[in-house]
Amino acid sequence: MMKCPECRFDNPDGARFCRKCGHELEIYCQVCGNVNPHGSKFCNECGQNLKEPQHAIHEIHPKPELQPSEFISEKPYATRGSIESERKQITVLFSDLTGYTAMSEKLDPEEVKEFMNLVFGGIAQVITKYGGFIDKFIGDAVMALFGVPNAHEDDPVRAIMAAREIHDLVEAMSPQVEGRTGKSISMHTGISTGLVVTGEMDTEKGKHGMTGNTINLASRLTDMAAAGQILVSRDTCRQSEGYFTFESLEPTRVKGKAEPVKIYRVLFAKKTPVTMHRLSGLRAELIGREAEMSQLGEAVEKLEEGQGGIVSISGDAGVGKSRLVEEFKATLNPREIQWREGHAYAYSQNIPYFPLIDLLSRVFQIEEGDSAEKVREKIESSIKNLSGKKEDLIPYIGNLYALNYPEIEDVSPEFWKVRLYEAIQMIFSGMARRAPTIIFLEDLHWADPSSVELLRLTLSNVRYPALFLCVSRPSFKILVDHQFNDVDGLYREIIIRDLSPSGTRAVVESLLGTKSALPALEKLIQGKVGGNPFYLEEVINSLIESEMLISENGTWKLTGPISKVHIPSTLQGVISARLDRLEKETKRMLQEASVIGSSFLYETLRRITDLKCDIDQRLGSLEKMDVIKKRSLQPDIEYTFKHVLTQEVVYNGLLKKDRQMIHERVALVMEELFQDRLSEYYEFLAFHFKEGHSFIKAVDYLIKSGEKCFGMYSVEESHQHYQEAFNLLASHSCDTKREKEILIDLIMKWAYVYDRLGVYNDLIDLLRTHESLAESLEDKERLGMFYGWLGFALRFKVKLNDSYRYLRMALELGEEINSYRVIGYASAWLLYTCSDMGRLDEAISFGKRAQEASGFLKSDQSFYQFYMVGMGATYLYRGEIKKTCEVGKSLIDCGQRNSDIRSTANGHMIVGWGHLVSGDFHSAIECFDSALDIFPTVSYRKPNTILRR
Repeated sequence: MMKCPECRFDNPDGARFCRKCGHELEIYCQVCGNVNPHGSKFCNECGQNLKEPQHAIHEIHPKPELQPSEFISEKPYATRGSIESERKQITVLFSDLTGYTAMSEKLDPEEVKEFMNLVFGGIAQVITKYGGFIDKFIGDAVMALFGVPNAHEDDPVRAIMAAREIHDLVEAMSPQVEGRTGKSISMHTGISTGLVVTGEMDTEKGKHGMTGNTINLASRLTDMAAAGQILVSRDTCRQSEGYFTFESLEPTRVKGKAEPVKIYRVLFAKKTPVTMHRLSGLRAELIGREAEMSQLGEAVEKLEEGQGGIVSISGDAGVGKSRLVEEFKATLNPREIQWREGHAYAYSQNIPYFPLIDLLSRVFQIEEGDSAEKVREKIESSIKNLSGKKEDLIPYIGNLYALNYPEIEDVSPEFWKVRLYEAIQMIFSGMARRAPTIIFLEDLHWADPSSVELLRLTLSNVRYPALFLCVSRPSFKILVDHQFNDVDGLYREIIIRDLSPSGTRAVVESLLGTKSALPALEKLIQGKVGGNPFYLEEVINSLIESEMLISENGTWKLTGPISKVHIPSTLQGVISARLDRLEKETKRMLQEASVIGSSFLYETLRRITDLKCDIDQRLGSLEKMDVIKKRSLQPDIEYTFKHVLTQEVVYNGLLKKDRQMIHERVALVMEELFQDRLSEYYEFLAFHFKEGHSFIKAVDYLIKSGEKCFGMYSVEESHQHYQEAFNLLASHSCDTKREKEILIDLIMKWAYVYDRLGVYNDLIDLLRTHESLAESLEDKERLGMFYGWLGFALRFKVKLNDSYRYLRMALELGEEINSYRVIGYASAWLLYTCSDMGRLDEAISFGKRAQEASGFLKSDQSFYQFYMVGMGATYLYRGEIKKTCEVGKSLIDCGQRNSDIRSTANGHMIVGWGHLVSGDFHSAIECFDSALDIFPTVSYRKPNTILRR
């Protein structure tokens, strides 16, 4: 048998071309490793008789181009283009030789070295063939990477295919060793997919080339694999389950992993790969594709009337091209319309006529295990049945399957291609004469150039009832410009786009089997995932598999914050493969943009970039690729990533130190660019300074963000900003006096939020924890307000004596330094405590002191609220209903003058209390209703609770 060097298919001895892929076969010299042309009787390198058994290891003279050292650069990736360090999802392959020890014991070291060079040379060719990169040879093992420097959508598939071919290669070479040592040799392999940090290795500068637990896991899997076995990780299995059949093994504890690892053994390749993205988990109904289904239906009607046609279906990865075709096929009657299909795959791009051979093999019912005679018989009988007397075209089809036909051995390549075209047209027209035929060709963007050329010629001459259904990505065009005139009236194009928001919601509901999706989940989907059906299914299933989304009693719920949702590895592969096709400078600019955010201003990007290229040109190319889109032109040019997931994949690919540097640069540029309108960007500045590790700046803008949100009655958001600032301060030692002052000032501002939320226990704990720190500053202004807040909060735990004590201490400190702010607040809060203690006259006296201070605190609306509400409550306790209502009306007037809804609401509440005590229940209810209409909008919980009882 002769193994095809391109597709690994076993061909009969003497075959000139591979009968599966059409690649020209050569004769492999097992003595020196030389590859000889078909028909050679002696090796043109060492003179070995190629017809005789070849077991003489001691005569090995490895061919120079098979030396493994030539496949490894001193600087990794140099042969594939330079690359900077980045974080990437890749697939790592470790393959180790079994039997090396026995070979080393019985053979001379020089013989072992020469033989291993031969083995490694063959392995290097296999790895390179599948787009992998050899990182290193280690003793009798090889480490290869798939996805570096450029990712492919099917890197896990490529790695497994390479591993299987490597195993076959060594198995074929084993007899050379076995005859001398009595022991066979074989490979055992481990493959893992996951995150690594890439980079060039430089021992002189101490740079490590590649790091990450993914590498360790691949190595551990290799150690666990028995001779001949290929073991893979869960992610590798998940991303290649459409191409291979796996056996799930018992989860095993692996060094470096806290939990047992799920392991899978590769059994065999599937006869027909399944290109649908997801084979397991939840799957939604086909939604939002009614128009496309209608167009396909119209094309079938024309077909049934005897008219052929061409339908091009194009769309980005994941929009549902394969799913649309699957659903369409299910509507057809197989007894009336015959369906034929051929596929191109990412790994088959360099195999001549692969999609055509794939299609014909199905038509002729050729099985992988068929002998050459059986294949010949099937081809000849099928063509005779289809064409009648055109037997002279059979050899050209047979050549695709490496079958030998002497009568065409001397024809020119040009003539051969013409005759092959005639043979294909004859086969297609023959099928169409028997019954209306649909010829489905999938993923043509991966088709080899020979197939594309032949297909375009074929489509230009469709004169029979056959409908060609051609599926591809938008970058591929099934016809060139001048050919559209040839197919006028026969061609129609279907462009599949992302789903609308309503369609997206329907997909989620279909996946979860519910009509009411979680608000948090909807926010995640609409904000991050968008309307790509594949993205939707992967994210939802990933949430379920990670148990972040669970079903309890028929209701779905999230078990964690959506901010912790990770991008599934399947999506990262698709997105990364597209991004790695960008030019280096364009990709770098996109990375800088991703740090700015999912939306970014042109001017911000222009100022932060280090690149010396034409930014407009790069942005234009990204727009054409549909990676970004222009969102607005006024007042500033703004772009947005089409998918937030794309932005996250780009961002996650940056090293953390690079992200930090760019974040700080973005923040500094924004400070300069928006210096006249900084308040609009407080939150963004806080985020970028935090991620840029500018500690004090980040805290400063977080506090400003908290103040801004509090002033807009966004109390929950204000609380989150203050909490984040506090956490940031707590993560540092806060040794300097300035840092301690910032912390105490933060707590003072945060206290307003705690009061508005009515969460006094937490406020007391916070104040008690930092009381000694506030005292250590020896700042009477700060300490006075600190004691004041603590006294005010203790009142709500009915610790009135403690409350009174702290408030009096605060008042004394204010009097010492003549601080109207401290005096005013302490007096206003003593109003409440004294009233609760029944000391109403004293309360009124403190109210008067607060009133005196109010003249110096006119812009402080919070103080005005405390003071006026306290006075209203005290008058109410004293039975002075008229004064109670007057206070309430003053608050209403103030609120209406200043558009302060909180003052207005508090005013209605106090007037309502007055009416309630005086027995005017109707007026009281009206006032309370007016207050309740306002309070829910300002997140003010205390009055709501009181009024609803």
